[in-house]
Formats: sequence, C-alpha cells, structure tokens
Amino acid sequence: MKNPETMKYYNFSDPEWGLIQLFDGERTRTEIFEEYRSQFPREGIELRLILDFEEMLRKADLIEQSVAERNLALLAGARTARQRAAEEKAEGRNIFFIPFHVLDPDRFLNRTVRYVRWIWTPPVVVLWCLGAIWTVSIFVRHWHPIWSGTIELYSFLSKPLLDAIQFFLLLSIIGCIHEFAHAYAVKIYGGDVHDIGIALIYVITPAFYCDTTDALLFENKWHRLWVTAAGIYTEGFMCIAATLAWVVSYPDSFLHDFAYKTMLFTGVSTVFFNINPLIKIDGYYALTSFLEIPELREESFAYLGALFQRKILRLPVDVPEVSRRKRRIYWIYGPLALAYLGFLMTMIGGLFNNLYSKYFPNLAWLLLLLTMLRLFRKRVRLVTRTARLVYLDKKDLIMSDRFRKPVAAAAAVLLVLLLVPWTHRKIRTDIRLRPAVLERLEAPEDAVVAEVLAGEGQTVAADQPVLRLESPKVWAEEQELGAEKRRLQRQANRARGESLAAQAFAAERQGASVDSALRSDSARRDRLVVRSPIAGTVLTPRLEDLKGRFVTAGMLLAEVGDCRRLQADLDFSERRLDDVRPGAAVSAMLPGRPLRPAHGKVVEVSSATLAQPSTATASDPAAPPERPDRFVARAEFDNPDGSLRPGMTGQAKILGPRAAPLWNFGRIARRWLQTVVW
Repeated sequence: MKNPETMKYYNFSDPEWGLIQLFDGERTRTEIFEEYRSQFPREGIELRLILDFEEMLRKADLIEQSVAERNLALLAGARTARQRAAEEKAEGRNIFFIPFHVLDPDRFLNRTVRYVRWIWTPPVVVLWCLGAIWTVSIFVRHWHPIWSGTIELYSFLSKPLLDAIQFFLLLSIIGCIHEFAHAYAVKIYGGDVHDIGIALIYVITPAFYCDTTDALLFENKWHRLWVTAAGIYTEGFMCIAATLAWVVSYPDSFLHDFAYKTMLFTGVSTVFFNINPLIKIDGYYALTSFLEIPELREESFAYLGALFQRKILRLPVDVPEVSRRKRRIYWIYGPLALAYLGFLMTMIGGLFNNLYSKYFPNLAWLLLLLTMLRLFRKRVRLVTRTARLVYLDKKDLIMSDRFRKPVAAAAAVLLVLLLVPWTHRKIRTDIRLRPAVLERLEAPEDAVVAEVLAGEGQTVAADQPVLRLESPKVWAEEQELGAEKRRLQRQANRARGESLAAQAFAAERQGASVDSALRSDSARRDRLVVRSPIAGTVLTPRLEDLKGRFVTAGMLLAEVGDCRRLQADLDFSERRLDDVRPGAAVSAMLPGRPLRPAHGKVVEVSSATLAQPSTATASDPAAPPERPDRFVARAEFDNPDGSLRPGMTGQAKILGPRAAPLWNFGRIARRWLQTVVW
C-alpha cells in the first residue's frame, strides 16, 4: 500500500488489511474487535492487539486525525526528527550511497512518456539483443586494451584537471540517461516517480538515483524486473552505438576517443557496478525482485549475524526462523556480500592512503585511521557493542580458575605471533615494464621509406632488415657516376686504339676514382637498409604507416627490444631506504595477467634521490624538504614465455627483510616521532 501524502509504502497481509478496513471512523474499538473476530474466527486475538494496531497506524499516518491530534503529532514528530538526526550523526551515514534530492520529475514524465514507449517494444528488444552479442564479440577481441583502459579511466586522481572534468561530465550524462530510463519504465507500467537526484557512490564517484518504489506495487514480477533493468538496457544502447563509432572512426579523431571512453563507461563499468548484485544498485534490486525477497541484504546479514553470535560467540540471542529456501539463499548471498563489502572498504582505504601519502606523507597513517573510523563508525560501533556483549556474557567464565590456563596460552600464542619475524616489510609502488635491452633504429640520412619489412610485435634476428630506404641524392649520384665511368671507358679504349698511352693511362686513373666513388655509393645504399642490431621484438606501433614517407637524418624510425628480460624503475620514499637492497624479491600485479603476478628481483638501487638536491654550503645551507624525497630501485623480470610485454603497468610490491609485527609498529612510531614531532 502507498500513502500518497507521505510517499511511504507498506506491505500488509490479508488479515491485517481486513483489520485496517474496519477503522472507518464509525465503529468503536470494541465493535472493531467483535467484527474482526466474526470475519476471521481462526485468528485468536485480544482487544489489546486492536489498540496496538491502531497505535501503529497512527504512527504511520494511515488514520485521519483531528486538528488537535495533528498539532500534537507535529510536536512529537519534531522531537522524533531531532532524535533521529542526532542518532544519524552519531551512527554515521551510509558512505556507499549518499543521496541528494534534486527534482520531482513526475509531470515531465507524464508529458514525454509517449515519445519513448517504442524503446520497450519487442522488435527493438530483439535488435538490442543482436547488437549486444556483436558488442560482446568486439570486447572479447580487444579485451586487453579495453580492460587496461577501464583501469586507467578510473585513475582520475593522476589525470590532468581537464581529463578529470571530462570524466565526471561524461559519467553524469550517462547516469542521467540511466536513471530517467528507470523513471520512464515505471511510468509505462502505471507508477509514479517523485524523486530524482544525485548521489555519491563509494564517497567520491558521482551518480544519479531514481526513486522507483512504486514498482513494488506492480503485481507482475516481470514488470518489476523491467523497471530494475531499464537503466542497464539503455546503457546497452549507448554501448552498442559507441562501439560502432569506435570501430568505424579514425584512430586519431575526437570521435574515436570519445566513443572509446563511452564504451568503457557503459560496458565494463556496467558489469562491475550496475549488474553487480552485491551492492544495492540495479543488479541487487533485480535479484530481489526475482527472488521476491525485498530486504535480501539486511535479512541475510541479520540471519548470519545472529547465527554467528549464537553458535560461535555463544550469546543468548534468538536466530530468526526462516524457510529452507531462504536459509540457502542467505548462506550464498550473505558471505559474498560481506566479502565484497570488505573489498570496497579496502579499496576506499587504499584510495585515501594514496591521497594522504602523496600530500601528507608523515601523517598518512594517522589521517587514514581517523578517516576510516569516521567513515565506518557505524560498523565500528556494531563491533564494539558485540565485543561488550561478549565480555559481559563471558566475564564470569573468563575470570574463573578453569579458564585462566587457556587465556594464558592464547596470550602466549599472541605474544609469539607479535615477536616472531614471520612477515616481510612490504613497499608498494607503481610499475611500468620496459625491455632490458632497447635499440633505436634511426634514419642514416635524408631518404624516403620504400619498404617496411617487419611489423609491431614481430620477432627479428640480429642484422635482419626492418626497413628499406631510398635516397634520391644517392640514386642521382650513382647515375651520374655510371655515365662518367662509361665515358672514361670509351675514352681509354679510343686512346689505346690510337696508341696514345698517356691519355689511356689518365682515363684509367680517372675510371678508378669513379669506381671508388661507386663503391662508396653502394655502401651508402646498403646503409639505407635499416637492420636490427640485436635479436628482439619490434615495439613501434603502426610501423607500416612509414611507407612512402620522407624522413630526415637521425629521425627515429623504430625501436627493437630484447623482451626475454624486462626491467622497471620502482620509486620509493627515502624513509624506506633501509628496506630495499639488491636481490630483494619483487612481485607485480598487472591488469594484463591478473591471476598470475610477475616475479623478479631488485638489481640496483640509485645512489641519489630523484630530485638530486644541491650540496649545502656554509653560507646557504639547504633546508630539509617538507616531503620526503624518493629513491629508485631497478628491478628485472625474466620473461621466457613472452607473456610480459613492454609498457605493461600495474602495482609492484618490494619484499624487504623479515620483521616482527610488534617491531614494525615500534619502528613506525619511532620514525613518526623523530620526523614529525621532533
């Protein structure tokens, strides 16, 4: 049932609805009680239940009130609102979804819904399915660049301001179309939409939202599913159109770049955000509609939480009685949603850690701790309350003589874990792979590229030709010298026939000089065949585009790298210099092979920082920098199977010496006191 005044929704069973209909303003409470017992003789109720139900209806504003009652209710509502605001301030908001109301679109939707009905007709749906299959095939064929582009697209903190503005603008346009699709779907099936606004997802990501609660009143389950899937459905149209534009447009055009970004937003991002049922967006509501469990997330968390407290913590709590079907669903959905929630919390923590490490490196951990406590204070309070309940319930058992030995044993095990150096000190940094040996192939002189003999990614042997150039100057000189040689040969033959020995000798001497010049031109022509000096792989993209192009002397034509061994420069804070040594193990997680980390080792550590500060003098002493400088460690990775490729980027982890957790904590505290406080 929907209350159009408060825009709230209620779900009542048949007996409850029958009782509500008896509150018609003409019957007394006793008459209502007698009438209900006559209509539902199997329901054994008391008059007290009628009074409690009336009170519930009054609180829900489902019973008409007099003027005096309304004024008293307003005063009570104000007190309740203040109390609720105080509780929300204390408990914290849901940081995964923070909404801000913008407008009531119902009138606009009523006027424009007739123009968009055709989108949901069967022929259009069939065309959408065919286009979606074609788009998926394009994504599969170009999966590596699309996945890498998606990761790079959401790394907007490292982008220029213009790119960040373009990111949010494009995301907002797509989000607006997405949410209006939900609203139109509700309208098509007879509902109302009174709230569309903007929201922050995961604290920083802007998004739109649409209140489609009217869809709960639809009797047809498939209509509810259509409302939930409408946003993904329209994003599919945008993705199909963007993919088509990306395929047919020129690679260096604005349309190609814009279509590529739209593909990423409406393709891979849709799978990880909108379709994902582990967070309360479209995929979640589609799943709840299909399973017909509207509060799936809350109910599964409550059931598993009560079960954990009852079976594991042995607390006197009641486990909700649910059917076998719901129990199976809760056991599947609950752990997955909890794991994904932990992943999101880790991701948000990593984001703030990177932000604080960049701008406040000496206070990064303290600021991160305060931020996470602030953002997740509701969950922290839940954990502390549960811990307090466990302590109060088990206090007598813990203080008993029988329990002292197990507590002492557990304390000893914990102390050993804190004092034994079983973990490595880890340093995380960005990584970009490059060949260990890289050769540049340059034009030997001004010439025209006549032939391209190798392409990007092709393996070449040492001294194998890669490009063949032609020089008009060399060709003209060869023609001129050839003509001169023939002239001198005729002159020498004529002189010998006339017995003119001196002239024959002079012509032969000049002919020898021309032959030397021809040999020099032949050597120049051989140099115009650009060869690879090493065995390796051609790394230059679109090398075939050089054919027919005029190049100047010294111009870079191609790069050839030996990819059997790759290198990377890993920069790290000078505060961690003691933890990085030659021979230290390095592991790298690369988007191109997410399930197989690359393993290598540090071969060299730079002897100076990246900034290379000038030497201080007595008259001009150099002040210490506000932010710690950074050193560079060179790491090498063996690549016998060729699965690692130059240009791959990702996150690397340098494993320092082993240290006990307690020693690490003391070391961090000591350094913080020395560098910040002192």
